[in-house]
Amino acid sequence: MKAIYILWLRQIKRYLRSRSRIVGSLAQPLLFLISLGYGFGPVFQKAGQGNYLEFLAPGIIGMSIIFMSVFSGVDIVWDRQFGFLKETLVAPVSRINIMIGRTLGGATVASVSRRWERPSARSSMICKASN
Repeated sequence: MKAIYILWLRQIKRYLRSRSRIVGSLAQPLLFLISLGYGFGPVFQKAGQGNYLEFLAPGIIGMSIIFMSVFSGVDIVWDRQFGFLKETLVAPVSRINIMIGRTLGGATVASVSRRWERPSARSSMICKASN
């Protein structure tokens, strides 16, 4: 159980120490919301389908979660390149515990980064709806 916690904590620390990942995980969905939401919004309303931001936001959130999953996979490649994966696999820990720890770490990072994004996505939808 301690190995799961340590691997989970390692994933969290690596995310928090990487400012570019934090900025990218926040800026990329907002860029899509602003460019696509406000760009195609008038066309979508002329077609009579309602608010385009409400239509677009769940897809962008889902895409962002998948993007964070890809980053978790890239972390495994980096660990392999720098030898940490070999050290982890040689350690006297069950491989299922290694997998659970890394998976929980990646899921936590994806969930936390989406939590930070969600209020800004809601506020942009509220601003658009009030206009």
